[in-house]
This record gives sequence, C-alpha cells and structure tokens, in this order.
Amino acid sequence: MAIHSDSFEVLRNCRALFIKHLGALLQDSHLVSAPAVAAIQDGAAAYFDEVIATDKRGSFADEVDGLTASRITLLAEDDLELGIRLDNLTARLFENSGDSLWKLHLRFVTLLRRPDLPKSDNPVGPKSICRGLDALFAAAGAGSLDDKLNLLDQFETHLRRNLPGLYAELNAFLENAGIDTAQPAIITAADGTMQPRETPATASGSALQSLQQLLTARLPATPQGAALPSGAAASLLSQSALEQLMFRLEALERIGRFGPPVIPGSKPANEPMMPALFAEGAAPEAPKIIRSGELGIPKTTTESVAIDTLAMIFEAIFADPELPDALKAIISSLQIKLLKMAMKDSTLFTDTAHPARLVLDRMAEAAQGLPLDVSPRHPVCVRLFELASHLRLEPGSDKEAFATTLGDLDALITRRREQIAADAARYQPLLEQLDRQDVLASRVTQIIRAALQKSPPEPVRHFLDRTWRQALLHIGREAGPDSPPWQEYAAAIDELLWSLLPKTAAEERKQLAQRVPPMLRTLKAGMERAGLPNSEQEAFLDTCFQLQTQALRATSGTSTENAGSPSVEPSDRAPGEPVSSQLRSGDLVLLSFDFPEPQSPPARVPAYAPGDWIAAVLGDGEPRTGMVGRISPDTRRVLLLNPETGLAAAVHPAILDHQFRDGSAEIRSSRSLFDLAAQRALGQAGKQAGDA
Repeated sequence: MAIHSDSFEVLRNCRALFIKHLGALLQDSHLVSAPAVAAIQDGAAAYFDEVIATDKRGSFADEVDGLTASRITLLAEDDLELGIRLDNLTARLFENSGDSLWKLHLRFVTLLRRPDLPKSDNPVGPKSICRGLDALFAAAGAGSLDDKLNLLDQFETHLRRNLPGLYAELNAFLENAGIDTAQPAIITAADGTMQPRETPATASGSALQSLQQLLTARLPATPQGAALPSGAAASLLSQSALEQLMFRLEALERIGRFGPPVIPGSKPANEPMMPALFAEGAAPEAPKIIRSGELGIPKTTTESVAIDTLAMIFEAIFADPELPDALKAIISSLQIKLLKMAMKDSTLFTDTAHPARLVLDRMAEAAQGLPLDVSPRHPVCVRLFELASHLRLEPGSDKEAFATTLGDLDALITRRREQIAADAARYQPLLEQLDRQDVLASRVTQIIRAALQKSPPEPVRHFLDRTWRQALLHIGREAGPDSPPWQEYAAAIDELLWSLLPKTAAEERKQLAQRVPPMLRTLKAGMERAGLPNSEQEAFLDTCFQLQTQALRATSGTSTENAGSPSVEPSDRAPGEPVSSQLRSGDLVLLSFDFPEPQSPPARVPAYAPGDWIAAVLGDGEPRTGMVGRISPDTRRVLLLNPETGLAAAVHPAILDHQFRDGSAEIRSSRSLFDLAAQRALGQAGKQAGDA
C-alpha cells in the first residue's frame, strides 16, 4: 500500500502523539512502573504499525473463525482466561468511547485510503491498548492470574474515564492536519459490499458476529466431517418443523404469551387494546424473553443461535437503565415479530439498515427526553403503542411492514422536533440577552487587556482588572456599550494611566490639574456602581494621589513603576468552575450555565446540531437530556430544551466541549438501540463465559 508523503508525515506524528499521550495517561494511573508503561506503549505501537502496514485485514468474524478448538487447546487455561478478559475489555472500551472513536475510524479510512478498514482495526483503538497490556503480561512472565485480572479491572476504570479525552485530542490533531472524516456511505466491508448507513462507533457488526460465534461455540459438537451451514438462521430444521415453529410463534403472539397482557375494554372499537401494565398505578411487569429452549428448539440447530441472539439483544434492551419502562413494554410486544423476521431473513443480523432494526432505533429516538417513569398514557407512548400494534397485526414477516412503520416513526420524530423548535422561539429573546452579555464581556476584556499591556503600577493593575472591569460591565448593561456613559468609563482608563506618567512640561502640569477632577468623579461613580466598599475606595484614591505626586516630581527618564520591575504581559484568566444563573421574562425561566470570567468558544466545530438530543451534566452533577433548540451564530451558546422535564438551559459551548472530551456528555439521538444492545449482550456473554 503506497502512502503519500504528506500522509506518511501525518501518520508518523499521529503515532508519536498517540504513544506519548497513552504513556502519560498510564503514568497518571499510578498502577504500574515506568518500564511497564513502556512495555504497553511498545505493544500499542506494534499494533499501530501492523494495521498501517497491512493492505487489507479480515473481518472480526474471520479472526474468530480462525480460532478453532484445536488452537484453543494449545493455550494454558490461565492464558485463555486472560485472553477472554482482554477481548471483553476491548469490547467495553469500544462501547464507552462512542462518537470520538467512530470519527477517528473515519479519519483513518481517509488517511489510509482504506474504505475496507474494519471498525475494530482502528490503529489507535482499544484493541491497540489491549495488545499493549497483553505485551506487558507476556513480558512479566509468571504471575498470579488473579493479580493480572485485578490489574485489568483497575486499568479499565482509568481507561473508561480518560480514553474519550485522548481520542478527542487525536481527532483534533487529524482535523487540524486536514484529514476529513470519510463519508460512511462509501465505506465497504471486507468482502467489498457496501456498509450503507451511518452509525456511531458501535462496531455493531463485529458485536453481533462475535455474539453469534460465541453461541455457536456452545452448540454440541457436530459429527466428524459434517459441515455447518452458513448464516445465522441457516436452517437445520426440516421445512415442516420450521413451518410448525412459525405457526407456534403466531399463536403465542395472538394470545400474548410473550407480549404484555391487555386490559379488557380499554380500547375504542377497532383500535388495539392498551397493555395491562399501562393501568394507572400498576407496577410494571418485567418483559418476558423468548429463548430457544422455551420453544422446544434443539440446541444443535442454528435456529437456536438466531433465537438466542435476539433474546440476548432484547434482554440487554430491557436491562437498559436509561429506557422508560413504558418504552420497554412497547418493544417487548415486537419480540415475536422480529423473531419471525430472523427466521426468514438472516440479514437482520448483518444489515445495519435493516428496517426491523431501524424500527427499534427510531422508537428509542422518538422517546428521547421522556422521564423514566413516564406514564404510558403520554401521547408519545400511546402513538408508539399504536404503531407497534399495527405492525404486529400485519400478516407475514417481510420488510415492507417494517418500512411502513419506519416512515410513521420518522413522522412522529419530526413532529416532536418541530414542536420543541417552536418552543425554542419563545426563549430567543433571553438567548439574545445572554449573547449581548457575551459580546459586552468580550469588549470589556479587550479594553482591560489593552490597558494592562501598558504595565501600570500593581495597585492600578489590580484595580483595573477587578473593580473597573465590573464597573464597565455594569454601565454596559445599563446604558449599552456604545453609549456616552460607557465611553466616559472607557476613557477614564486612559485618563488614569496618563495621570501617572511623568510631567516635565508646564503645559502638561496644567492639563493634569484640569483633567484629574472629572476623572476622579468618574472613578468614584464607577467604584460605587461596582460595589467597592468606601474604605477601599478611599485607599485607592490615596494611592492614585501618591502616584500622581511621584509623576509630577519625576523626570522624563524615570517612571512611576518600581525600579527594575519587569513588564508583565496580561494572561488569560482561568475560566474557573461553571456557574449557573437564571433569566426571567414573564412566565419563562431560562437557566444559564457559564463561566465566572469571559471565555471564548472552542475552535472546534461542534458535532451536534439543532434537533439533536444531548445528555450533559448541568449543575447538580446528574446527566440531563435536552434537545438542541438553538445555537447562537456568534457566541455558539447552546439552548437545550426538554418540555417533559421542564429543562430550559443556555449552555456555554466550552462547557459542552469539555464534557464531550471527558465522556460525561454524549449525543443521544445518534445512538442505535439495536447496536448498543448487541454490544452489551456480547459483553455479558463474554463475562458469563469467563465466569464459567
């Protein structure tokens, strides 16, 4: 594979940055010694070089297929256990790294010109770090398995907290180097087929393949020489048995054996009945899971793999603590519908754009922002239940019915987005008020910075940076930044600094006597407006008098500053911890999350846009979910709204940028429920395999 010289330079610098920051990240953990950190870095670097040097790598399934039973038996039991734990760690870190890792993958696709590059083969992905950990354990030689596993657990905690920030740095580096993200529509699979839908870095294909490989490995051994059919739902049952299975599934669906029971008489004529767990005040019932054993399917069949794969995905969905119970009940009613689809269409597990998968994804998106204890009578829940009921009543198990439901779900999502966007318009005046405050604060900072660059004496420097900054902010809010009072306050700075300069000419001394009284009146009014105590006002004016007296006595070659004091360039203030405040207009209340000192918006273009749902930590330390209703064009302040929880917040973009970098914020509307459940199911299955 030929790499352009510029690309080679970017790759080399990216590799160096990755290894350097990984080393610093590991050292900060204080878990291992410096030589151990170096061993992990060497292993990660070797993996990076291996991916870069390989023209085309096989898919995750190819790697799993190569791990035959004969090869597994060559490994010691402890080594096998350690390998399983490393694989599970890789999967969990993939899931935790989210959107930043997916963007890195797309940038490497562009940089390497490799549209076939699997998501799991990211040169800087979790697999590279786990390769480094493997190298560390290999170099350490003999040692307790329990000690190694305990160290892995500690590493996982540290990596989950810090890897998103590392990946954000690498994304910024590649972006600044001009490496754009590839369009997901042109990425191809290892066999040359298209991957048609843009998804976040879920590696869902690998997760599903791995999950099915794991379940297949648990099947009883086939007779020697017998060939296993391909495909997750490749039939080992006779056609008659398969028809009987489909008939039984339809019967179970009719009687509601695995769907939520219904309330008799709870519907108008010709409309689907509401589930019984939707009764007001009733405790929600745990959704039931359909497994192959409960259907009497022999474990020796690949139908059992398809059924149990889907069962584990539904189990992961029902265990998701971020989904409302009402939504789980609606999704549970579609189990049999999806199971019949899996029996007839194996692409359910391979096609990320399969309508059946997208129906679940869109249902979760339609319910974004609803409280966990939302009433099933909520209009969104009612509409979702109606769509699920109509879908269940559709005969057969082809894609068209799901595609129709998908269109209805998109319409529901669009309607809800438009309603919140209309609500955002009511907050526009308050958002513009905050924007004006931002512009004002920026103007004040420029004026103060210019004054401090003239190196005034320390007491004056402190006065300008603290007291007069507040005076300018107050007068700017009251009268406007272009008003005569504002201009008077801004000019007082120049007058004050001029009064402290040496005055050797008689004309200058005469001007000083004329210009000082009005300047002092302005300073006095500004100090009052800024709330400076009288004692401190008098002390500062006394200091000014002393400095002006020194200036009158000084010659042109002397200065009122202390001899030998260096010129100090003003530095940007530390932004400090975010603070919250409230703005009111009639019955509207807008929370503002900002910094105590002015802070510029980050240089990076945000990944979110109006209409996206974001989960971020706002004030109380708990994640809160809101839709991006507005983004100010000048200040990039973000208006987050969620009418269901009463959230209306204007957030400084630097706060969100920091939280996205450390992983405490995420874009919820870009997640795939089906893919995320597949990854969680894989992690749970791997854990069970490790515990067995």
